[in-house]
Amino acid sequence: MKKYKNICLETSSYLPLIWVTPYSNGIIDLLEKYKDSKFFIQKDCIKEALSYVNYKRDWFRHPALRFRRLAKILTNQQLQRMSFPSSAFQILLGGKIWPSGKYLNFVRHTGFLYADLIDTVIFDNPREALVEIANKIDNRFFGLQSLMKRHLEGKHFKLSFNNIIPYWGIFYLTTIPKRKWHIEVWDNPTPFGEKSSKMRDSYHYKSVLESKIGFDLLVVANTNFERNMKEIFQNLPIKIISAESNQNLFVEGTE
Repeated sequence: MKKYKNICLETSSYLPLIWVTPYSNGIIDLLEKYKDSKFFIQKDCIKEALSYVNYKRDWFRHPALRFRRLAKILTNQQLQRMSFPSSAFQILLGGKIWPSGKYLNFVRHTGFLYADLIDTVIFDNPREALVEIANKIDNRFFGLQSLMKRHLEGKHFKLSFNNIIPYWGIFYLTTIPKRKWHIEVWDNPTPFGEKSSKMRDSYHYKSVLESKIGFDLLVVANTNFERNMKEIFQNLPIKIISAESNQNLFVEGTE
């Protein structure tokens, strides 16, 4: 097995270590495989990840406001007609009457992000339960922001999986590692100035190339990343490895 001294993570390989996706297991496998290497992440990758939990807190985007508002205005009779927990999921997902594709993707994201919190609530008193869900959503919202800001502002951080968010589903993890990984944070003094995600990916790769750290490997969780970088840079002096998705383990045999 080839050894790599300095390995850099990227936005797509950082987020699945915060919340579970089909790539989480593959990234953890790579962390274990190269456990003797040093792991790094660029500040801009954390900034990009932070944007996923730094959205506007209004009725359409932040479900805590919907839960809190409905707990306030619904009558006892209306609450008695509602079934739980299904009504809670309807509130979690239902912000706009005529949603666009972009908005549907956003609601899917927040649905994944907060769905497990509904499991922790007892609905004996629906009004109190709705307020409790709202508070738990706010706690996660601000907690994730705080976590990523600590990662962003520090020179390094320890990555633990004790409190990983289920998101896509905890069943995508075959095991939950007990050890913690030490991740160094580094920065490119030239900030990212574009808007497209593809250009941001190329900025991250170019930053890795120009870094004085001396990276051997970039780990991503995006099967198109390497192909896109080849289109832009032609040659890839620093190897790119995309973590494997384990979704096929569940898809095979269903058709």
